[in-house]
Amino acid sequence: MANATTPKDQIPLFDPSPAGKAHAAPPPRRRRSRWRLFLALGLAAAGVVAAVAVKTGIPRASKRAPLTPLFHVVRTQLPITLHARGALESGKNREIISRVEGQNAILFIVPDGTIAKKGDLLCELDSSEIREKLIAERITLQQARADVDSATKTREVAEFALREYEGGTYPQTRQNAEIALKTAETNLDQAAGRFEWSTRMHAQGFVARSQMIADRDAKVNGEITMARTQGQIHVLEDYTRRKKVIELTAAVQKARSDELSKQAKLALEESKRKKYETLVEHCKMTAPIDGLVIHANDAMSRFSATQEVIQEGTMVRENQTLLRIPDVSEMRVNAKLDESVVSRAAPGQTARVTVEAVPGTVFQGRVASVQAMADPVNRDVPEVRFYTTMIAIQGAPTALRPGMAAKVEILASEAQGVIAIPMKAVLQARGETFVYVGGAGGAMLRRGVRLGGGNDEMIEVVEGLGEGEIVSLDPMAVMTEAEKRQAFAAVDAPSGDEWR
Repeated sequence: MANATTPKDQIPLFDPSPAGKAHAAPPPRRRRSRWRLFLALGLAAAGVVAAVAVKTGIPRASKRAPLTPLFHVVRTQLPITLHARGALESGKNREIISRVEGQNAILFIVPDGTIAKKGDLLCELDSSEIREKLIAERITLQQARADVDSATKTREVAEFALREYEGGTYPQTRQNAEIALKTAETNLDQAAGRFEWSTRMHAQGFVARSQMIADRDAKVNGEITMARTQGQIHVLEDYTRRKKVIELTAAVQKARSDELSKQAKLALEESKRKKYETLVEHCKMTAPIDGLVIHANDAMSRFSATQEVIQEGTMVRENQTLLRIPDVSEMRVNAKLDESVVSRAAPGQTARVTVEAVPGTVFQGRVASVQAMADPVNRDVPEVRFYTTMIAIQGAPTALRPGMAAKVEILASEAQGVIAIPMKAVLQARGETFVYVGGAGGAMLRRGVRLGGGNDEMIEVVEGLGEGEIVSLDPMAVMTEAEKRQAFAAVDAPSGDEWR
Protein backbone atom coordinates (compact mmCIF):
# COMPACT_ATOMS: atom_id res chain seq x y z
CA MET A 1 0.00 0.00 0.00
CA ALA A 2 1.47 3.29 -1.05
CA ASN A 3 1.62 6.25 1.28
CA ALA A 4 -1.15 8.58 0.26
CA THR A 5 0.75 11.70 1.39
CA THR A 6 4.15 11.19 -0.22
CA PRO A 7 5.12 13.29 -3.23
CA LYS A 8 5.61 10.07 -5.16
CA ASP A 9 1.84 9.32 -5.08
CA GLN A 10 0.71 12.89 -5.59
CA ILE A 11 0.41 12.83 -9.33
CA PRO A 12 -0.72 16.19 -10.73
CA LEU A 13 -3.81 16.02 -12.88
CA PHE A 14 -2.52 18.73 -15.09
CA ASP A 15 0.44 21.11 -15.24
CA PRO A 16 -0.78 24.70 -15.06
CA SER A 17 2.71 26.15 -15.38
CA PRO A 18 3.48 28.12 -18.62
CA ALA A 19 6.79 26.31 -19.07
CA GLY A 20 7.40 24.96 -22.53
CA LYS A 21 4.72 27.08 -24.14
CA ALA A 22 5.84 28.99 -27.17
CA HIS A 23 5.48 32.74 -26.79
CA ALA A 24 4.91 33.40 -30.47
CA ALA A 25 4.53 36.89 -31.81
CA PRO A 26 1.14 37.97 -33.05
CA PRO A 27 0.54 36.61 -36.53
CA PRO A 28 0.70 38.92 -39.47
CA ARG A 29 -2.54 40.66 -40.33
CA ARG A 30 -2.73 38.67 -43.53
CA ARG A 31 -3.15 35.39 -41.64
CA ARG A 32 -5.88 36.58 -39.15
CA SER A 33 -8.74 35.32 -41.34
CA ARG A 34 -7.18 31.79 -41.45
CA TRP A 35 -7.03 31.57 -37.59
CA ARG A 36 -10.68 32.54 -37.37
CA LEU A 37 -11.58 29.66 -39.71
CA PHE A 38 -9.59 27.11 -37.64
CA LEU A 39 -11.25 28.32 -34.40
CA ALA A 40 -14.75 27.89 -35.83
CA LEU A 41 -13.96 24.39 -37.07
CA GLY A 42 -12.52 23.41 -33.63
CA LEU A 43 -15.60 24.58 -31.75
CA ALA A 44 -17.88 22.67 -34.10
CA ALA A 45 -15.85 19.47 -33.62
CA ALA A 46 -15.92 19.87 -29.83
CA GLY A 47 -19.68 20.24 -29.92
CA VAL A 48 -20.07 17.03 -31.91
CA VAL A 49 -17.84 15.08 -29.50
CA ALA A 50 -19.74 16.37 -26.48
CA ALA A 51 -23.08 15.38 -28.00
CA VAL A 52 -21.82 11.89 -28.78
CA ALA A 53 -20.48 11.52 -25.24
CA VAL A 54 -23.81 12.45 -23.71
CA LYS A 55 -25.76 10.00 -25.88
CA THR A 56 -23.33 7.11 -25.53
CA GLY A 57 -22.76 7.48 -21.75
CA ILE A 58 -19.00 7.91 -22.01
CA PRO A 59 -17.65 8.77 -18.50
CA ARG A 60 -17.03 12.43 -18.21
CA ALA A 61 -13.82 13.89 -16.92
CA SER A 62 -14.05 16.32 -14.06
CA LYS A 63 -14.11 19.83 -15.35
CA ARG A 64 -11.73 20.92 -12.68
CA ALA A 65 -8.78 18.75 -11.81
CA PRO A 66 -6.86 20.21 -8.89
CA LEU A 67 -3.87 18.57 -7.34
CA THR A 68 -5.17 15.84 -4.96
CA PRO A 69 -3.54 12.91 -3.15
CA LEU A 70 -3.74 9.74 -5.23
CA PHE A 71 -3.59 6.07 -4.44
CA HIS A 72 -2.13 3.33 -6.64
CA VAL A 73 -4.42 0.30 -6.65
CA VAL A 74 -2.62 -2.96 -5.84
CA ARG A 75 -3.65 -6.36 -4.56
CA THR A 76 -2.96 -6.73 -0.87
CA GLN A 77 -3.77 -8.62 2.30
CA LEU A 78 -6.85 -7.07 3.96
CA PRO A 79 -7.99 -7.75 7.54
CA ILE A 80 -11.81 -7.77 7.67
CA THR A 81 -12.97 -6.29 10.96
CA LEU A 82 -16.29 -5.68 12.68
CA HIS A 83 -16.85 -2.66 14.87
CA ALA A 84 -19.19 -2.23 17.78
CA ARG A 85 -19.68 -0.19 20.88
CA GLY A 86 -20.50 -1.48 24.31
CA ALA A 87 -19.92 -1.20 28.02
CA LEU A 88 -17.62 -3.01 30.38
CA GLU A 89 -18.98 -5.52 32.83
CA SER A 90 -17.53 -8.23 34.98
CA GLY A 91 -17.64 -11.78 33.77
CA LYS A 92 -17.93 -12.92 37.38
CA ASN A 93 -20.38 -11.10 39.63
CA ARG A 94 -21.98 -11.57 42.99
CA GLU A 95 -25.50 -10.48 42.16
CA ILE A 96 -28.02 -9.01 44.58
CA ILE A 97 -31.40 -10.29 43.35
CA SER A 98 -34.88 -9.42 44.55
CA ARG A 99 -36.40 -12.48 46.23
CA VAL A 100 -39.68 -10.74 47.03
CA GLU A 101 -42.72 -11.92 45.09
CA GLY A 102 -44.72 -9.51 42.97
CA GLN A 103 -43.57 -5.96 42.33
CA ASN A 104 -42.25 -3.75 45.09
CA ALA A 105 -40.83 -0.24 45.24
CA ILE A 106 -37.25 0.49 46.26
CA LEU A 107 -37.24 2.49 49.51
CA PHE A 108 -33.47 2.71 49.86
CA ILE A 109 -30.50 1.78 47.72
CA VAL A 110 -26.83 2.68 48.12
CA PRO A 111 -25.37 5.03 45.51
CA ASP A 112 -23.84 3.48 42.43
CA GLY A 113 -20.12 2.84 42.98
CA THR A 114 -20.31 2.48 46.77
CA ILE A 115 -17.54 0.49 48.46
CA ALA A 116 -19.38 -1.83 50.84
CA LYS A 117 -18.33 -4.16 53.62
CA LYS A 118 -19.79 -7.58 54.19
CA GLY A 119 -23.13 -7.25 56.01
CA ASP A 120 -23.78 -3.62 55.04
CA LEU A 121 -27.35 -2.77 54.05
CA LEU A 122 -27.40 -2.26 50.28
CA CYS A 123 -31.08 -2.08 49.38
CA GLU A 124 -34.47 -2.11 51.09
CA LEU A 125 -37.80 -2.74 49.39
CA ASP A 126 -41.24 -1.59 50.53
CA SER A 127 -42.57 -4.31 52.87
CA SER A 128 -45.76 -2.61 54.16
CA GLU A 129 -48.11 -4.78 52.11
CA ILE A 130 -46.27 -7.94 53.11
CA ARG A 131 -46.40 -6.96 56.79
CA GLU A 132 -50.16 -6.52 56.56
CA LYS A 133 -50.44 -9.98 55.08
CA LEU A 134 -48.23 -11.31 57.87
CA ILE A 135 -50.49 -9.84 60.58
CA ALA A 136 -53.60 -11.33 58.95
CA GLU A 137 -51.83 -14.65 58.59
CA ARG A 138 -50.90 -14.77 62.27
CA ILE A 139 -54.59 -14.34 63.19
CA THR A 140 -55.56 -17.09 60.77
CA LEU A 141 -52.83 -19.25 62.24
CA GLN A 142 -54.25 -18.91 65.76
CA GLN A 143 -57.67 -20.00 64.53
CA ALA A 144 -56.11 -22.94 62.73
CA ARG A 145 -54.38 -24.03 65.92
CA ALA A 146 -57.69 -23.87 67.83
CA ASP A 147 -59.35 -25.92 65.09
CA VAL A 148 -56.62 -28.55 65.39
CA ASP A 149 -57.05 -28.74 69.17
CA SER A 150 -60.83 -29.18 68.79
CA ALA A 151 -60.40 -31.83 66.10
CA THR A 152 -57.90 -33.70 68.27
CA LYS A 153 -60.30 -33.80 71.22
CA THR A 154 -63.14 -34.92 68.97
CA ARG A 155 -61.00 -37.75 67.64
CA GLU A 156 -59.97 -38.76 71.16
CA VAL A 157 -63.63 -38.87 72.28
CA ALA A 158 -64.56 -41.00 69.28
CA GLU A 159 -61.74 -43.44 69.95
CA PHE A 160 -62.68 -43.57 73.62
CA ALA A 161 -66.32 -44.27 72.75
CA LEU A 162 -65.25 -47.20 70.58
CA ARG A 163 -63.04 -48.61 73.29
CA GLU A 164 -65.79 -48.05 75.86
CA TYR A 165 -68.31 -50.01 73.86
CA GLU A 166 -66.00 -52.86 72.94
CA GLY A 167 -64.46 -53.10 76.40
CA GLY A 168 -67.38 -52.05 78.61
CA THR A 169 -70.84 -51.53 77.22
CA TYR A 170 -70.98 -54.59 75.00
CA PRO A 171 -69.51 -57.10 77.49
CA GLN A 172 -71.83 -55.78 80.18
CA THR A 173 -74.86 -56.10 77.92
CA ARG A 174 -73.82 -59.61 76.91
CA GLN A 175 -73.31 -60.61 80.51
CA ASN A 176 -76.72 -59.29 81.49
CA ALA A 177 -78.31 -61.19 78.60
CA GLU A 178 -76.55 -64.39 79.60
CA ILE A 179 -77.72 -63.94 83.22
CA ALA A 180 -81.25 -63.40 82.06
CA LEU A 181 -81.01 -66.51 79.90
CA LYS A 182 -79.71 -68.55 82.82
CA THR A 183 -82.48 -67.27 85.04
CA ALA A 184 -85.05 -68.05 82.39
CA GLU A 185 -83.70 -71.61 82.08
CA THR A 186 -83.83 -72.06 85.85
CA ASN A 187 -87.33 -70.69 86.10
CA LEU A 188 -88.42 -72.85 83.20
CA ASP A 189 -86.98 -75.99 84.85
CA GLN A 190 -88.76 -75.17 88.10
CA ALA A 191 -92.04 -74.42 86.31
CA ALA A 192 -91.79 -77.64 84.32
CA GLY A 193 -91.12 -79.69 87.48
CA ARG A 194 -93.96 -78.04 89.34
CA PHE A 195 -96.35 -78.60 86.42
CA GLU A 196 -95.33 -82.27 86.24
CA TRP A 197 -95.89 -82.70 90.02
CA SER A 198 -99.24 -80.90 89.98
CA THR A 199 -100.35 -83.02 87.05
CA ARG A 200 -99.61 -86.25 88.98
CA MET A 201 -101.20 -84.98 92.15
CA HIS A 202 -104.29 -83.81 90.30
CA ALA A 203 -104.64 -87.30 88.80
CA GLN A 204 -104.58 -88.77 92.35
CA GLY A 205 -107.03 -86.15 93.58
CA PHE A 206 -104.64 -84.36 95.88
CA VAL A 207 -104.37 -81.07 93.88
CA ALA A 208 -107.08 -79.00 92.45
CA ARG A 209 -107.39 -78.54 88.70
CA SER A 210 -106.86 -74.79 89.00
CA GLN A 211 -103.52 -75.38 90.61
CA MET A 212 -102.46 -77.65 87.76
CA ILE A 213 -103.54 -75.06 85.20
CA ALA A 214 -101.58 -72.34 87.00
CA ASP A 215 -98.46 -74.46 87.00
CA ARG A 216 -98.94 -75.16 83.33
CA ASP A 217 -99.18 -71.42 82.57
CA ALA A 218 -96.03 -70.76 84.63
CA LYS A 219 -94.16 -73.31 82.54
CA VAL A 220 -95.34 -71.68 79.31
CA ASN A 221 -94.28 -68.25 80.59
CA GLY A 222 -90.86 -69.63 81.42
CA GLU A 223 -90.47 -71.01 77.92
CA ILE A 224 -91.47 -67.66 76.44
CA THR A 225 -89.03 -65.79 78.70
CA MET A 226 -86.17 -68.09 77.76
CA ALA A 227 -86.94 -67.78 74.05
CA ARG A 228 -87.04 -63.97 74.34
CA THR A 229 -83.73 -63.93 76.18
CA GLN A 230 -82.11 -66.15 73.56
CA GLY A 231 -83.42 -63.82 70.83
CA GLN A 232 -81.96 -60.81 72.60
CA ILE A 233 -78.56 -62.48 72.74
CA HIS A 234 -78.79 -63.32 69.02
CA VAL A 235 -79.70 -59.72 68.10
CA LEU A 236 -76.91 -58.37 70.30
CA GLU A 237 -74.27 -60.59 68.74
CA ASP A 238 -75.32 -60.53 65.11
CA TYR A 239 -76.71 -56.98 64.73
CA THR A 240 -76.47 -54.55 67.62
CA ARG A 241 -72.80 -55.14 68.36
CA ARG A 242 -71.71 -55.05 64.69
CA LYS A 243 -73.77 -51.90 63.96
CA LYS A 244 -72.44 -50.10 67.00
CA VAL A 245 -68.84 -50.98 66.21
CA ILE A 246 -69.25 -49.75 62.63
CA GLU A 247 -70.82 -46.48 63.81
CA LEU A 248 -68.16 -45.83 66.40
CA THR A 249 -65.35 -46.81 64.00
CA ALA A 250 -66.72 -44.44 61.35
CA ALA A 251 -66.89 -41.68 63.94
CA VAL A 252 -63.25 -42.32 64.80
CA GLN A 253 -62.22 -42.26 61.16
CA LYS A 254 -64.12 -39.04 60.52
CA ALA A 255 -62.58 -37.46 63.58
CA ARG A 256 -59.12 -38.54 62.45
CA SER A 257 -59.77 -37.20 58.94
CA ASP A 258 -60.97 -33.88 60.33
CA GLU A 259 -57.94 -33.73 62.56
CA LEU A 260 -55.58 -34.41 59.64
CA SER A 261 -57.36 -31.78 57.56
CA LYS A 262 -57.04 -29.23 60.32
CA GLN A 263 -53.39 -30.17 60.81
CA ALA A 264 -52.74 -29.76 57.08
CA LYS A 265 -54.41 -26.37 57.15
CA LEU A 266 -52.35 -25.45 60.18
CA ALA A 267 -49.16 -26.52 58.37
CA LEU A 268 -50.21 -24.44 55.35
CA GLU A 269 -50.82 -21.40 57.50
CA GLU A 270 -47.52 -22.00 59.25
CA SER A 271 -45.75 -22.07 55.88
CA LYS A 272 -47.50 -18.87 54.84
CA ARG A 273 -46.42 -17.19 58.04
CA LYS A 274 -42.84 -18.30 57.53
CA LYS A 275 -43.00 -17.19 53.89
CA TYR A 276 -44.20 -13.71 54.79
CA GLU A 277 -41.61 -13.46 57.55
CA THR A 278 -38.94 -14.52 55.05
CA LEU A 279 -40.21 -12.02 52.49
CA VAL A 280 -40.00 -9.26 55.07
CA GLU A 281 -36.42 -10.29 55.75
CA HIS A 282 -35.67 -10.41 52.01
CA CYS A 283 -36.83 -6.81 51.67
CA LYS A 284 -33.53 -5.87 53.28
CA MET A 285 -30.53 -6.94 51.19
CA THR A 286 -27.02 -6.86 52.63
CA ALA A 287 -23.58 -7.23 51.07
CA PRO A 288 -22.44 -10.88 50.92
CA ILE A 289 -18.79 -9.84 50.48
CA ASP A 290 -16.63 -6.72 50.52
CA GLY A 291 -16.41 -4.91 47.21
CA LEU A 292 -17.57 -2.25 44.79
CA VAL A 293 -21.36 -2.12 44.43
CA ILE A 294 -22.86 -1.11 41.09
CA HIS A 295 -26.48 -0.77 40.04
CA ALA A 296 -27.68 -3.42 37.60
CA ASN A 297 -28.64 -0.89 34.93
CA ASP A 298 -28.11 -1.87 31.31
CA ALA A 299 -25.27 0.40 30.23
CA MET A 300 -26.51 0.08 26.66
CA SER A 301 -30.00 1.18 27.68
CA ARG A 302 -30.66 2.65 24.27
CA PHE A 303 -31.05 -0.93 23.05
CA SER A 304 -33.56 -1.81 25.79
CA ALA A 305 -35.75 1.23 26.14
CA THR A 306 -38.31 -0.62 28.31
CA GLN A 307 -35.91 -1.15 31.21
CA GLU A 308 -36.31 1.21 34.16
CA VAL A 309 -33.29 2.67 35.90
CA ILE A 310 -32.53 1.15 39.29
CA GLN A 311 -33.12 3.93 41.80
CA GLU A 312 -35.24 4.76 44.83
CA GLY A 313 -38.93 4.58 43.89
CA THR A 314 -38.47 2.15 41.01
CA MET A 315 -40.80 -0.85 40.99
CA VAL A 316 -38.81 -4.10 40.77
CA ARG A 317 -40.06 -7.61 40.14
CA GLU A 318 -39.18 -10.94 41.70
CA ASN A 319 -35.83 -12.43 40.58
CA GLN A 320 -34.72 -9.10 39.08
CA THR A 321 -31.04 -8.31 39.53
CA LEU A 322 -30.70 -5.04 41.42
CA LEU A 323 -27.01 -4.78 42.30
CA ARG A 324 -23.75 -6.42 41.39
CA ILE A 325 -20.47 -6.75 43.19
CA PRO A 326 -18.11 -7.45 40.27
CA ASP A 327 -14.78 -9.21 40.11
CA VAL A 328 -12.73 -6.58 38.25
CA SER A 329 -10.04 -9.13 37.36
CA GLU A 330 -12.42 -10.78 34.85
CA MET A 331 -13.79 -7.96 32.72
CA ARG A 332 -15.61 -8.22 29.42
CA VAL A 333 -17.37 -5.95 26.94
CA ASN A 334 -21.11 -6.24 26.46
CA ALA A 335 -21.16 -5.10 22.82
CA LYS A 336 -24.02 -4.76 20.37
CA LEU A 337 -23.48 -5.95 16.78
CA ASP A 338 -25.72 -4.78 13.97
CA GLU A 339 -27.77 -7.49 12.30
CA SER A 340 -26.02 -6.80 8.99
CA VAL A 341 -22.65 -8.02 10.33
CA VAL A 342 -23.50 -10.37 13.20
CA SER A 343 -23.29 -13.44 10.95
CA ARG A 344 -19.54 -12.78 10.54
CA ALA A 345 -18.86 -12.90 14.28
CA ALA A 346 -18.09 -16.17 16.03
CA PRO A 347 -16.73 -17.22 19.43
CA GLY A 348 -12.95 -17.45 19.52
CA GLN A 349 -12.23 -14.53 17.18
CA THR A 350 -9.59 -12.09 18.38
CA ALA A 351 -10.53 -8.52 19.11
CA ARG A 352 -9.03 -5.21 20.11
CA VAL A 353 -10.72 -3.15 22.81
CA THR A 354 -10.31 0.52 23.55
CA VAL A 355 -11.81 2.09 26.65
CA GLU A 356 -12.67 5.76 26.61
CA ALA A 357 -11.64 6.13 30.25
CA VAL A 358 -8.17 4.76 29.43
CA PRO A 359 -7.17 6.66 26.27
CA GLY A 360 -4.22 5.48 24.25
CA THR A 361 -4.39 1.90 25.53
CA VAL A 362 -5.49 -1.05 23.40
CA PHE A 363 -6.54 -4.22 25.21
CA GLN A 364 -6.49 -7.63 23.60
CA GLY A 365 -9.66 -9.65 23.78
CA ARG A 366 -11.51 -12.62 22.37
CA VAL A 367 -15.14 -13.16 21.42
CA ALA A 368 -16.70 -15.25 24.17
CA SER A 369 -20.26 -15.54 22.89
CA VAL A 370 -22.66 -14.23 20.26
CA GLN A 371 -26.31 -14.15 21.26
CA ALA A 372 -28.52 -16.18 18.94
CA MET A 373 -31.59 -14.01 19.43
CA ALA A 374 -31.81 -10.29 18.79
CA ASP A 375 -32.16 -7.84 21.66
CA PRO A 376 -35.60 -6.35 22.35
CA VAL A 377 -36.61 -3.78 19.74
CA ASN A 378 -35.67 -0.24 20.62
CA ARG A 379 -38.68 2.04 20.35
CA ASP A 380 -36.49 4.89 19.08
CA VAL A 381 -34.95 2.81 16.24
CA PRO A 382 -37.38 -0.08 15.64
CA GLU A 383 -35.99 -0.90 12.21
CA VAL A 384 -32.50 -1.74 13.55
CA ARG A 385 -31.85 -5.01 15.38
CA PHE A 386 -28.80 -5.65 17.52
CA TYR A 387 -27.26 -8.82 18.93
CA THR A 388 -25.43 -8.95 22.23
CA THR A 389 -21.83 -10.10 21.83
CA MET A 390 -19.51 -10.71 24.77
CA ILE A 391 -15.78 -9.99 24.34
CA ALA A 392 -13.54 -11.18 27.17
CA ILE A 393 -10.60 -8.85 27.90
CA GLN A 394 -7.34 -10.68 28.41
CA GLY A 395 -5.22 -9.46 31.30
CA ALA A 396 -7.64 -6.71 32.30
CA PRO A 397 -6.10 -4.21 34.73
CA THR A 398 -7.84 -3.40 37.98
CA ALA A 399 -8.32 0.20 36.79
CA LEU A 400 -11.21 -0.92 34.59
CA ARG A 401 -14.65 -0.50 36.09
CA PRO A 402 -18.06 -1.84 35.04
CA GLY A 403 -20.08 0.59 32.99
CA MET A 404 -17.14 2.22 31.21
CA ALA A 405 -17.80 2.85 27.52
CA ALA A 406 -15.70 0.77 25.13
CA LYS A 407 -15.15 0.27 21.44
CA VAL A 408 -14.49 -3.17 19.98
CA GLU A 409 -12.77 -4.16 16.74
CA ILE A 410 -13.25 -7.85 15.96
CA LEU A 411 -10.99 -9.55 13.42
CA ALA A 412 -13.61 -11.54 11.53
CA SER A 413 -11.35 -12.80 8.70
CA GLU A 414 -8.33 -11.88 6.57
CA ALA A 415 -8.68 -11.62 2.80
CA GLN A 416 -5.65 -12.47 0.65
CA GLY A 417 -4.73 -10.85 -2.65
CA VAL A 418 -7.73 -8.53 -2.93
CA ILE A 419 -8.02 -5.07 -4.40
CA ALA A 420 -8.43 -2.64 -1.52
CA ILE A 421 -8.45 1.14 -1.36
CA PRO A 422 -8.64 3.65 1.50
CA MET A 423 -12.11 4.37 2.83
CA LYS A 424 -11.72 8.09 2.15
CA ALA A 425 -11.47 7.40 -1.59
CA VAL A 426 -15.09 6.18 -1.69
CA LEU A 427 -18.20 8.32 -1.99
CA GLN A 428 -21.84 7.32 -1.72
CA ALA A 429 -24.66 9.42 -3.07
CA ARG A 430 -28.24 8.64 -4.13
CA GLY A 431 -27.70 4.93 -3.60
CA GLU A 432 -24.57 4.85 -5.77
CA THR A 433 -21.06 4.02 -4.61
CA PHE A 434 -18.27 5.48 -6.74
CA VAL A 435 -14.66 6.64 -6.91
CA TYR A 436 -12.68 8.96 -9.15
CA VAL A 437 -10.17 7.11 -11.31
CA GLY A 438 -7.28 8.68 -13.17
CA GLY A 439 -7.74 8.70 -16.94
CA ALA A 440 -5.88 9.79 -20.03
CA GLY A 441 -4.33 13.21 -19.92
CA GLY A 442 -4.61 13.48 -16.15
CA ALA A 443 -8.43 13.70 -16.17
CA MET A 444 -10.38 12.10 -13.28
CA LEU A 445 -13.32 9.87 -14.27
CA ARG A 446 -16.21 8.99 -11.99
CA ARG A 447 -16.73 5.23 -11.81
CA GLY A 448 -19.23 3.10 -9.87
CA VAL A 449 -17.81 0.28 -7.73
CA ARG A 450 -19.12 -2.61 -5.62
CA LEU A 451 -17.57 -2.98 -2.18
CA GLY A 452 -16.85 -5.94 0.08
CA GLY A 453 -15.60 -6.14 3.65
CA GLY A 454 -13.04 -3.91 5.21
CA ASN A 455 -11.82 -2.18 8.31
CA ASP A 456 -11.47 1.36 9.62
CA GLU A 457 -8.91 2.35 6.95
CA MET A 458 -9.25 0.07 3.93
CA ILE A 459 -12.15 -1.53 2.09
CA GLU A 460 -12.24 -4.23 -0.57
CA VAL A 461 -13.42 -3.35 -4.07
CA VAL A 462 -15.14 -6.42 -5.48
CA GLU A 463 -15.99 -4.90 -8.83
CA GLY A 464 -15.13 -1.70 -10.69
CA LEU A 465 -11.37 -1.29 -10.21
CA GLY A 466 -8.33 -3.03 -11.57
CA GLU A 467 -4.81 -3.45 -10.29
CA GLY A 468 -2.52 -0.61 -11.31
CA GLU A 469 -5.21 2.07 -11.60
CA ILE A 470 -5.09 5.34 -9.70
CA VAL A 471 -7.89 6.73 -7.50
CA SER A 472 -8.24 10.11 -5.83
CA LEU A 473 -8.04 10.23 -2.04
CA ASP A 474 -10.04 13.46 -1.99
CA PRO A 475 -12.97 12.83 -4.33
CA MET A 476 -14.93 15.80 -3.02
CA ALA A 477 -12.24 18.11 -4.35
CA VAL A 478 -12.45 16.46 -7.77
CA MET A 479 -16.22 16.75 -8.14
CA THR A 480 -17.55 19.59 -10.22
CA GLU A 481 -20.08 22.02 -8.81
CA ALA A 482 -22.77 20.47 -11.00
CA GLU A 483 -21.95 16.97 -9.67
CA LYS A 484 -22.07 18.20 -6.09
CA ARG A 485 -25.45 19.84 -6.62
CA GLN A 486 -26.78 16.66 -8.20
CA ALA A 487 -25.40 14.41 -5.44
CA PHE A 488 -26.45 16.52 -2.47
CA ALA A 489 -29.71 17.92 -3.78
CA ALA A 490 -31.91 15.38 -1.91
CA VAL A 491 -33.82 16.89 0.96
CA ASP A 492 -33.28 13.88 3.17
CA ALA A 493 -29.63 13.47 2.25
CA PRO A 494 -27.20 12.97 5.16
CA SER A 495 -24.54 15.49 6.05
CA GLY A 496 -21.38 15.85 4.02
CA ASP A 497 -19.30 13.77 6.42
CA GLU A 498 -21.70 10.82 6.08
CA TRP A 499 -21.12 10.51 2.34
CA ARG A 500 -17.77 8.96 2.94
